[in-house]
Formats: sequence, C-alpha cells, structure tokens
Amino acid sequence: MDEEGGIGRRRRAPNRAPPRAPMAVSRLTLTIVLANLIGLVILLLGSFALTQYRDGLIQAKLEGVRAQAQIIADVLAQVAIDETTCQPVEASDIARQESEAVCALSLSQRDVREVFNRVWDSFEGRVRIFNAPQTFADPPVTDARQLLLEDVVLRQDEIVAQTLPPIDQATSLIDKIEEEGLWRRVSRFFSQGYRAEAARRTLEDELNAALASSPFAAERGAASVRLDEEGELVASVSVPIRRVQAIYGVVTAESGGIDALVEDARLSILPFFGWAVAAAILSSLLLTTMIAQPIRQLAVASDKVREGIAAAGRARIPDFTNRKDEIGELSASLKLMTQAIYARIDAIESFAADVSHELKNPLTSIRSAAETLQIAKTPEQQAKLLAVIQKDVARMDRLITDISNASRLDAELARESREAIDLAKLIKDIVSMYGETTKEGQANVIFNEPLSAAYVLGNPGALGQVIRNLIDNARSFSPPDGEVRVRLDPPTTRTGLARITVEDDGPGIPPDNLESIFKRFYTKRPAGSAFGNNSGLGLAISRQIVNSHGGRIHAENRHADPENPDSERKGARFVIELPSS
Repeated sequence: MDEEGGIGRRRRAPNRAPPRAPMAVSRLTLTIVLANLIGLVILLLGSFALTQYRDGLIQAKLEGVRAQAQIIADVLAQVAIDETTCQPVEASDIARQESEAVCALSLSQRDVREVFNRVWDSFEGRVRIFNAPQTFADPPVTDARQLLLEDVVLRQDEIVAQTLPPIDQATSLIDKIEEEGLWRRVSRFFSQGYRAEAARRTLEDELNAALASSPFAAERGAASVRLDEEGELVASVSVPIRRVQAIYGVVTAESGGIDALVEDARLSILPFFGWAVAAAILSSLLLTTMIAQPIRQLAVASDKVREGIAAAGRARIPDFTNRKDEIGELSASLKLMTQAIYARIDAIESFAADVSHELKNPLTSIRSAAETLQIAKTPEQQAKLLAVIQKDVARMDRLITDISNASRLDAELARESREAIDLAKLIKDIVSMYGETTKEGQANVIFNEPLSAAYVLGNPGALGQVIRNLIDNARSFSPPDGEVRVRLDPPTTRTGLARITVEDDGPGIPPDNLESIFKRFYTKRPAGSAFGNNSGLGLAISRQIVNSHGGRIHAENRHADPENPDSERKGARFVIELPSS
C-alpha cells in the first residue's frame, strides 16, 4: 500500500518550471532609466571638461583687464614721469661708452599715488606699478619686488556676503552645494591640468615680456593667466609705461574670480540638469508602461499557456494587436503561435482517437473470427474464418503503414530539399509504371502529354505520391476495364499555376462529401465497393503534401450536362493546382 492507503502506485506530477515570481522593480525599467540618465551624466561631466567655454570667459576677462591697464599706463605716462633727476650711470655695452652721463628713467611715486587717489568706479582688481630697469644692460627681471613702486587694490571684486538663512527658511540644494564646497572641489578636479599650466607662469616672465614688447605691435604688453600668492587664478596683463620709445615702468593689472566665474557658469547648469533628470525618469516610466509591462504580461501569459498544456487546459494571450508597433506584432505572433499549438494538439488528439477506432475494428473482427474458429465444425467454415483473419491482418498492416507515413510526413516535408520538377516527365513515368503492372479487370491509366513543359519547385517523391494516391483512388472506383485519364495543363500568364486533373468513370462523389473525403480515415464508399481496401488516409496525405508546396487540391463531379450540376454524375475529377517555378 502507498502512503495514502491506496493499493495502486501514486502518480507523479509532471515536471513543471517554477512560476515566474513578480519582480519588485522591472529590470527593463532600470535599463531604460539608466540608459536615459547615462547620457545626461556624460553631458554634465562634459560641461566640466569643456575648455572652449572656459577659455572664452578667460579671454573676455583678459580683454577687460588689458583695457584697464592700458588706460592707467597712458595716464601715468603723461603725469607721473620724473625727469628732474639725472645721475651718472654706467653706459650700455651696446653704445660702448665709458662713464657717460645719461638720465635715469623713473616714475614719481608722489604722482603715482596722486593718480590712484582718484578711484575709477569702472575699474576693479589689483594694480601694481613697477619701475623699469635703469639700463638695457640690466639682466632680465628675476625678482619683481625690487622694482615694485605701488600696490593698489582699486575696488574689491564683487563678492556677495554669505549669510545663514533664518531657521524657518529652507535651504535650497544649490545653496547647500555651495556651502559644502562640493561643486568647487569637483570643478577644481576637472581644472587640474589648466591650473598646472597656469602655475608655471610667473609675474617676472610677464614683466620681461612687457618690457621687450614693441611699441608698434597691435597688442602692447603681455597677458597671462597665472596663480597669485594665494593660489587663485588671476587674469593678469602687464603694459609698459612708454613715452615715445622710452619705457619708464610697467603697469600690471590683475583680476581674480576666474574660478568663481567658471564655477557659477557651471553651477547654472544644475537646475536644467535636474529638470532633464526628472524628464528622463518620467519618460522612462512612460516607456515602462508602454513596453515593459506589456512584455511582462505576454511572458506571464506564455507561462500560463505552457502550464495549461501540461494540465490539459487553455490560456489566452493578451491582445495588443491594436498597437501599431513591435509589441502589437509580438502579441499577434504569440496569439497565432498559441492557436497553432492548440490546433496541433487538437489534431493529435483527434488523430489518436481515429487511429484507436480504426485499429479496433479489424482487431474486433480478428478476435471474433478466432473465437468462432474454435467452434467451427466444417473445413469450409474454418477456411472462411481464416480468410477473414488474413484479410483483417492485411487491412491492419496497410492501416499501420499509412498511419506511420502520415505521422512522419510533416517532418519529412520540412527536411527534404526542393528542386525544379518537370511535371510532364514525372506523370509520364508514373503512368508508364501503371501500364506495365495493370492486371486484367483493372482500369487503364491514360496520360495526354502536353505540348509545352510545366515546371514546379518541390519534392518529386512527395508529388509523385500524390499522383499515385489519386490514380489508385480513381481505379478503385472505376468499372472493370475502365479508364483513368490524367491531364496536365501548363501554367498560364494569368494564373501562373500548373493544373493536373485525374478523372474516372465511377459513381462520382456525393455533393455533401466533396470536402469530407480529404479528412483522415474517411472510408465511406458507395454500395457494392469492397470494404477494407482503403485506410482513408490517401486523400488527406495528398492535401497535406499539396498545401506544403503552396498549391491546392479539390474534388468535383463530372456530369452528363456540364452546365447542369443536378444532371447525372458520370464520374469524379480531382484537380491539383501548383505554382510554377
């Protein structure tokens, strides 16, 4: 006994895949969100590495500082030059003179201070005044502090005082980023290369370049972006204080706040980035609703179809065919596939039931004959029963053979290759075989060969089986020594179909059965016909082969009056139409 107390062995449940567990977050949703955000993040990071915008800001800053330095240099050249003192100095090597008295070129510190007591509201930043070297023989400037005459801050750069917001006032995200210095650190990280280049520039190099500049150049002086004493980037321009061709000093104007200017420009991107992120998330959710959820529903429905097949049930695929996109096409394809699977299951079930029914009839007959054989008294009765048994055995053999052929027909048609077939030659060979094997009393097979050839693309063995089935079927209904006529009509330009007809002179087909005869195991025959000589699969196999070649087959009756379908039937006609190659 088993665990439940039953005598029989307990059946095992069929192996089934575990049910698809619902995911908290769709992977496709995450993929869509990440795909949308990656582009925005790359764009945001690109704003840090973008040097064109930063260089444009710095160039505008330098132009403003240059104009400011040039104005101050022009003013000092007019009012601050000290020409009252002349002292003996060593002559230059270029003149090759000894102890020649020349006038020292210098600026009046009192006049310089007087100039800077008048503050220009439009000027800002730091301005330093340097005296020029006394002679051309002096080496390049190596320490600017030795020549420094004045160091003035005209107006502090605009710096908005940061005050703590009231307790009841919320702090925005951008304010928090500015307070914590996160944005500054990120911006500095992407500016490391530019700052390293600026660190290599010095004030002394700038002064030497200004002193060596030509008065006829388009841009007098020297400009650079360098680091000041506090390590901040400054836009610096040094312009010589020149009267005619003599240089009395150098004006160096500096303006800081470059880092803050670039950071503010980059920081202004944040609100737009936030809106872009929100739009990306909303679009991702919309795409999830339109794509991920329908696909998920189709996947769940497919699982239900699989489970329903195992449980002999039926499940439906969600209908999204109203959508004019790939989801709608996928839904339609899954529905058609499911319908084809169910149709095949129904066909298999029907075929199995028909097979069991057809095999049961001869088996019942054999069993009855065998049981009767035991009580048969005369040799004549025994011989008659043995003949019945032999006939039923032959019938079962023929039936099993046809069932086996029909079962593997689909696989064979799918595997076999197609080739160009000369239908006239194929039919001629088959008809000649019947002519050589026709016995007395059997109908003769006649083929009217066409004048032109007809070619189709297909399997010659399968199409030959169709023609033989139709000829055998026609001969079985034909009167003794009758005729079976096979005709081939080549394809026409209008239809493009090759037409094969097989006619007999038999009793014809009842009008209600013109379509039923192509069903499997259809064995209804007219009165007087021999029973058990056909399995009922020949015409069904023929239709299956013709359909696999893209053609069609149908049956019709021959009438005494072709124009009157109610007139006397003179025989049956089977018509095959195949597309030409």
